Amino acid sequence: MDKPFVYTQDRLVRGILKRMAKRADEGLTTYGGTMEQASKPLVEWINDAQEELMDTLVYLEKVKIELNNKD
Repeated sequence: MDKPFVYTQDRLVRGILKRMAKRADEGLTTYGGTMEQASKPLVEWINDAQEELMDTLVYLEKVKIELNNKD
């Protein structure tokens, strides 16, 4: 299997890349395939992305409230 090597001097980006690789490996174990291999109707991909973004908004609102409560 081709294992690309990615390096950046940005420590934050390196951390994100490591987490993404770990998540991809976990997904492979859980679902038995990669995202590249996954197949479903386009509208389902859109629905999944929308749900993820809605969750992100909730998480950001929670963080904002927590930050405001520290003042």
